[in-house]
Formats: sequence, structure tokens, C-alpha cells
Amino acid sequence: MKKLLSMLVMASMMVFALGTMGASAAAKAPKNDKAVVVVSFGSTFDDTRTKDIGGIEEAVAKAFPNRDFKRAFTSYIIMERLEKNKGIKVNDLPATLKELKKAGYKDILVQPTHLLHGEEYEHKVLTTVDKFKGDFDRIVVSDPLMVGKNDFAIAASAVATQFPTLGKGEGVVLMGHGSPRDNNQSFGNTYKMLQETFDKMGLPVVVGTVEEVDTPNVDEVLEQIKARGYKTVHMFPLMIVAGDHANNDMYGDEEDSWKSMIEKMGVKTVGHLQGIGRNAAVQAIYVQHAVAAEASVQR
Repeated sequence: MKKLLSMLVMASMMVFALGTMGASAAAKAPKNDKAVVVVSFGSTFDDTRTKDIGGIEEAVAKAFPNRDFKRAFTSYIIMERLEKNKGIKVNDLPATLKELKKAGYKDILVQPTHLLHGEEYEHKVLTTVDKFKGDFDRIVVSDPLMVGKNDFAIAASAVATQFPTLGKGEGVVLMGHGSPRDNNQSFGNTYKMLQETFDKMGLPVVVGTVEEVDTPNVDEVLEQIKARGYKTVHMFPLMIVAGDHANNDMYGDEEDSWKSMIEKMGVKTVGHLQGIGRNAAVQAIYVQHAVAAEASVQR
């Protein structure tokens, strides 16, 4: 009887052990080895970081349910301020890729939220990815918002969905960032090409850049407003986020802000402090670029 009882106890223990092993094996089942990284300049403004950058991230993540999502920023100043002042830790692209490699990911899709192939995209994204080419089975980089001639009409139409209904004498001013290295050499300056696109579409839009050494700069913007005879201009940032440039350089109260300079001309201004990142039509363009990149033969 004791022998039978002992055998039953041992059998129960074996069943329990097998069940535990099964649960453990299930917990350690092979995870997904694909990831998508959305890399942005970043922002310390909570609202714009959530709605503008977050809007694109959410759209891309939703489009690739087969990939784990990761966020990366390129601005070290923003990353440092976020961690120091708000306790928010965001890695740069190199650190993010190192983590993915360590975790065993093999297939990486990188989607930047940059507007053009400029200095940030080239040095912070392309150069970084090149250094990690041998660390994954596959790592591909998608395009920024505007990189080819066909992108301009699509991007202009997407941005225009944010414009209000305009009356007589009203126009729109878009403030872009500008880039010291605008590599869209097949058609020249990105912002001038976008201006030509809006003109062809018959939309009363003036495009400029906040960097005075870039073109078209604020002086050219003021000249265009005067030449077109606008009485009221609606001002938008042509940037993913409505951060410092939008709130201060574009629509701040300082004498050297675009708002102040335009109003000094006797023109009324209306500020729209929303980045284009929260624009669903703009998000869709980034998703399309990402889908095309994933389908490409890049390695």
C-alpha cells in the first residue's frame, strides 16, 4: 500500500513538472525577430511629441503589425532635456539598433520622419544604418516625406488639408526649417520646388525657411506677401512638430518673429500651431514610403 502511494505521489510530481516545463517552454517561445524603428528629431513639447511625432509612430506601427515598434530621436539636446527634466528616456538610433541586435532581431525597417534628404537624414540616419548593415540579416531605410519629383504634389495636397477656407485677400505662410545640405539635386531646393507646386495648384501659399542663410528666407517671404497683396495670412509650421521654431520664431511676440514682422507690414496674422505630424494625410505618405521600403531589395 505504501509502495502504491509512493508511486502515485511520484507520478503526480512528474505531471506537475511536465506541466511546469510546458508553461516555461510556452513562455520562452521564439519571439518576433522583425522590428520597425521610427526615428525623429524629437521635441520637448509634450503635446506635439504626443500628437505630431506620436501620430506618425502610431500610423506606422499600425501598418506593420508583424513588426515590433521602437522609437528613436536624433537630437541629443532634446534627449538630454527630456531625461533630465521629465524623466523620459529616449535612445538615439545607434543605441536603438544596438539594443535590437542584442535582443536577437534580424529584420529592421527604419522610417525617418524627416521632410527631406538633408543633413539630419544623411548623417543621423543613412550613415548610422550603414554602420549596422552587417549586424542584421536585413536592415532597410525608408524615404523622408519629399525625396522625388512625384512627392511634391502629394505632399502639398496633404499639407493643404490643414488649411482653413480662405476668403478674398487671405493667404497661407508655411515656415520650414531649411537644411544646409539639401540633396534633392535632381530638382534643386526642396522648398522652392514645393512653392512652385503650390503655385501650380492655384493655392495662395508662401513657403519659407527659418534659417536665414537658407532660401527662401524670411525676407523673400515678406516680399511675396507684399507682392500678392494679402491682407490676412494664416501661419503654419511646415515641420513635423510645432515646437520652439513654431511657437517663437514663427508666432512669438518678439520683434524678430515672423508674426511681428508681418504685422508690422499692416497684415493680420492667424497662428495655427500644429505640426504636420498629426495630419492623417501626411502620416499616410510616411506609411506608403515604409511599405515601399519593406518591399524593396535593400539589405
